[in-house]
Amino acid sequence: MPAEFEPLDLDAPWETLPSRAALLAERGARELDAPPSPSVQPPWDIPDLVAITTAVSGRVAREAETGAPASFPLDFDGFQKAAIEVLEAGACGVHIDFGGIPAIQESGLSVPESYDKLIPAIRAATDLDCVYDCNVLRGENFKENVHPITAGLAETVPMAPNFPRPWMDAVAKVVRQEGARLFFSIHSTAEVDLANRYILQAGLAPVPACWLILIGYQYDDATDRLATYLAHPKAMLSELQQVVDRIKEIDPDGFITVCAAGRAGHYLATAALLLGLHVRVGTEDTVYRFPHRDELVESNGEMVERVVATAKALGRTPATPDQYRQMIGLPVRNA
Repeated sequence: MPAEFEPLDLDAPWETLPSRAALLAERGARELDAPPSPSVQPPWDIPDLVAITTAVSGRVAREAETGAPASFPLDFDGFQKAAIEVLEAGACGVHIDFGGIPAIQESGLSVPESYDKLIPAIRAATDLDCVYDCNVLRGENFKENVHPITAGLAETVPMAPNFPRPWMDAVAKVVRQEGARLFFSIHSTAEVDLANRYILQAGLAPVPACWLILIGYQYDDATDRLATYLAHPKAMLSELQQVVDRIKEIDPDGFITVCAAGRAGHYLATAALLLGLHVRVGTEDTVYRFPHRDELVESNGEMVERVVATAKALGRTPATPDQYRQMIGLPVRNA
């Protein structure tokens, strides 16, 4: 709050009022070694709670030239072990996606059967609560696409807003009908505009909306979706801020999660924490421990432990699954 002061009485004869110079002399000079109280600086608008979620798939490891630790999930058992590991480390949610995992995609099980096998197995193996986030891109038909939602396995689902409009329209309607939450998966500022034009302005998702920023992912000339080029820390910070600004222009109170992706990895997660945003870490999006070294992370658990420690060092508290649900407008389960 501004300091109190005695205003000049403009109803008095003005020749009796002090001049600027007189008031300056009365105020006196303040030396730098005698600063005002720190309370003159108001607290920043940074939320205490941070939702730390994970994407545990090990598919990115298939492209890592240096090889990858066996702890990167590449089969059902790996997914189950990693999910329990990150929950024990402090994550409140787990993203499940079988894309690019031959041991699961070629297992003979359909997409619904694969989800029906894995998520109940994770739940049976731990007492820890979890908000499951499932991919809706897989399957032979629309029913298989949305199975994780309609079967009650997923509470949240991500969707990049540049797929065929009839399909996006239908997915958004099913997500809302089932009481789940849609996250817009954003790889560029253009996708912020698409989410607004095709989904939000059509009233297909509630506002404030949920956003998942996935920039800095690796790509080459054969990649069907180009990612954002993050060549150095300044590029990372400016690109992240640009996407956040575009989101907040259309959705000022939106819930924003930033993925620790590509080379930027933990640096991106730290930047998100500094901005008061939420984070998703995991081996689906990166293999590197640091952006300036070729050191590989050992596991998803390690990534969660590191971001939990960073969050606490910055004065932020990892959210429980129910606190996460409250933040994104889902009903709590363990009240």
